[in-house]
Amino acid sequence: MKKLNNLLFCAIFMSGTLISQQASTYFPTNTGFTWSYVVTPLDSANNGIEPFSYYRVDSFAVAADYKGMLANILFSKSGDVNFLTSQSYTDSLFYHFDGTHAFEYSQTSNMEFLLRSLDSLSIDPNFSFLDFFISLENWYSLFRFDQPVQNDYTILSIDTTLKAGVLTLPLRFEYLGVRFDDETLNTQIGSFNCKKFMIKKVVSLIITPSYLIPIATIEDTIWIAPDNWIVKTFSPSAYVDLSLIGVDPLFIPGLKTDIIEIITDVEENVELPLDYLLSQNYPNPFNPVTNIEFRITNLEFVSLKVFDATGNEVTTLIEQELPAGIHLVKLDATGLASGAYFYRLQAGNFSEIKKMVFLK
Repeated sequence: MKKLNNLLFCAIFMSGTLISQQASTYFPTNTGFTWSYVVTPLDSANNGIEPFSYYRVDSFAVAADYKGMLANILFSKSGDVNFLTSQSYTDSLFYHFDGTHAFEYSQTSNMEFLLRSLDSLSIDPNFSFLDFFISLENWYSLFRFDQPVQNDYTILSIDTTLKAGVLTLPLRFEYLGVRFDDETLNTQIGSFNCKKFMIKKVVSLIITPSYLIPIATIEDTIWIAPDNWIVKTFSPSAYVDLSLIGVDPLFIPGLKTDIIEIITDVEENVELPLDYLLSQNYPNPFNPVTNIEFRITNLEFVSLKVFDATGNEVTTLIEQELPAGIHLVKLDATGLASGAYFYRLQAGNFSEIKKMVFLK
């Protein structure tokens, strides 16, 4: 009888372990589930730059076929907390679950700033980093809940070549994952025993098939909580080492994302200006795209211009009549030098200037 009880205990334990490994149990069951996050840029020492934090809201919209798989589709938006609830969703995220594996449809949007920066260097006029990575957009098994801890696994590995002057450089792009020990994480919405992963995107110079020199590495650490999915991410700042081809390194600002209490009816909870408003751009620092939001209360002729640190006009973003309301403008600084810039809004008798920082 004792042996039978032990066998039953082991069976129950193993069953519970297997059930807990099912990736789908970490994702909310019902559509309409909403996540709110605060996103904080990191400086070169990976300290949070709190004044430049912004907010993000994701919503589980629907389960539907997408690119050949049944996808849990999330709509996403980010911006100033004052305007977030009135904004439309602008981005989408896609997840698929199969047993112990969680798939994500990989998109280039979260790497676009790096890829455009690399393309702006014109290392090889016939090669586009952005186009290359767009060609790799697909479903990938990122989170493997049954993976032994501390063991790396390869999600994707592909080789290509790049010409830099007279040199032909063989490159390897790798999409790598590792599962760490489970970790208890305290958040604004509760304490969770999380699955913890690191997903790495690595571009390396191939010296021999087994000897690689990393050129660019982006590391995302992700905490996943039962029934809540992703509750925290941390992406440290990094440098892209281009010394081998005689190009100065590129700095990539880091980001940390923390789940917070649901943002609802912000206008009722946050004291808003009764008149015109020019918000701080987000993200800030940025590379190379940032968003500028402003609010006007009347039909006005609006001018929104960007200036460098010496006061010279760099570009005009808006020069036209606009209706009353909240407006969002994107600035793409590709081609500009790193440094501090200023943007000025003029609408009727209202004028305001704010500072922003572009970091390559």
